[in-house]
Amino acid sequence: MLGAALLLGLAAWRSAMCAEPDSYPEAAVKAVFLYRFAQYVQWPAEALAAQKFTIAVLGADEVATHLEELLPQHSILGLSAQVKRISDVRQIDSAQTLYVGRNYHGNLHALIAALGDRPVLVVSDAEGGLEAGSAVNFVLNDQHVRFEISTAAASRAGLKISAELLAVATHIKADYLPHAACGATFFADARQAGCLTRVSRR
Repeated sequence: MLGAALLLGLAAWRSAMCAEPDSYPEAAVKAVFLYRFAQYVQWPAEALAAQKFTIAVLGADEVATHLEELLPQHSILGLSAQVKRISDVRQIDSAQTLYVGRNYHGNLHALIAALGDRPVLVVSDAEGGLEAGSAVNFVLNDQHVRFEISTAAASRAGLKISAELLAVATHIKADYLPHAACGATFFADARQAGCLTRVSRR
């Protein structure tokens, strides 16, 4: 099992994106990303009112195992961090992040809809994850773990994704993009389609 120091080294975005395909187990890479994502999200105050920052994991035991090794040694946004394995979305309690892994075979859209407007960062690992309502969705590109982002889904949950995280996403599904991506805040209408296309193809 990877040590925490090695995992945190992997968490440097540029290094992680350039890592050799077989350098690290896929589940370990995803665990590090789940740990790091929260630090690039602007959360409403009520989301951080709990004593712990909890990452709930559904359908991904191997990722949960890596998080169990990593999180006890580190905090997230000033809160002690923990992972919670769940088998039903109703068990999420006060978790701030929900990761839905590949072994979840239910209706992802219905699962996310059940959360309503709760300030939960939903990260999935499914084809069409953004269309189902996830804010972040893992994808494999040339055997590297990448991720795509829906700023619209994040906004519905009361969350704001930072420009730094958007900059390393492979695709952005958005109603708008921040100035760091396109030079100015804009709505993705026909007048700005060229900018949206450039960002989504990165």
